[in-house]
Amino acid sequence: MTKLTKFAIVELNSQTDILTNLQSIELGIKIASERGTRMVILPENAFCFGKQGFASQYFDALKAWSAQAASHYGVYLLAGTLPCPYRPDGTPVADGKLRQSSLLFDRAGDCLARYDKIHLFKATVNDSTGNYDEGRTFEAGNELIVADTEFGKIGMMVCFDIRFPTLAVKLRELGADILTAPSAFTYQTGKAHWHALLTARALDSQCMVIGAGQTGDHVVNPSAPGKVRSTWGHSEFISSDGESVLTQKINAATDAANDAATRDFDITNNLANLPLSAKAASWLPKSGGRQQLDKNADQNTNKTTPSQQAPSVIFADFDADAQQITRQNIALLECQKLTIIANNT
Repeated sequence: MTKLTKFAIVELNSQTDILTNLQSIELGIKIASERGTRMVILPENAFCFGKQGFASQYFDALKAWSAQAASHYGVYLLAGTLPCPYRPDGTPVADGKLRQSSLLFDRAGDCLARYDKIHLFKATVNDSTGNYDEGRTFEAGNELIVADTEFGKIGMMVCFDIRFPTLAVKLRELGADILTAPSAFTYQTGKAHWHALLTARALDSQCMVIGAGQTGDHVVNPSAPGKVRSTWGHSEFISSDGESVLTQKINAATDAANDAATRDFDITNNLANLPLSAKAASWLPKSGGRQQLDKNADQNTNKTTPSQQAPSVIFADFDADAQQITRQNIALLECQKLTIIANNT
């Protein structure tokens, strides 16, 4: 009988309040762990949406928190992305910029890999922001990462990276079985391209592609709460033969088994069900604008300031045997005649 590996995406509606985001993240991980998940994947900017310079001050603390979460709940954790003020070799990022770093932890809480986003988003989008240029804040990474796990090799990507087929193919050449893509696609670009890009990269690489997205409206500047950025969401798993894979989706706000945790989403209440978030209150600043979990997000569309939506947890099974059959039936790497050269300088 084929042995399946259960994965879970925690789709988030992160805001600028790190502590509230941690509660949402922990609640999603808790739900996933209780259902036998082996690996949990968070989206880009999971810990703080906006205020990247502020969040970077907590890189080491949030890395440690993520390690504790992986160990406490017994899962591999792909911790979305965190803004990091230093490069993998420990040297500071030049010109006051940051790296957009994706970290992978094993079930013991050990950090297996760090991938720094190579392709930085630069585009003009028909939305309220208009012009995006991550290069103003971030320095591009320059190293491809494939990490070994108990259930296969993980090729790490971030958001805009999925527009570049050569990266996906190179990760496959380096041994990847699964590609992770924590993302925060804008609503407009996601609506137009998200599903097509995930599917194309799965077919290019013959890997399962995991697209973990931010969703909904985000206040990136608390002093201007009426100005929001909207992300597409629609997190999904695409198998190596280009098919969308879904076994279950749970909205944390309506998950009866975790009702106590959702009631206590505000850190000022009893957080016995979210112990790691409760501990984080001792080292994270309090926010006067802290929001409670919005159990009725769809009914609050007329609010000036959007309430933070509860996380959703999307589950899928990875079938390594079926993927190997796909690769044997269509031998892409064997037939490929072009040489892809990764520029790591």
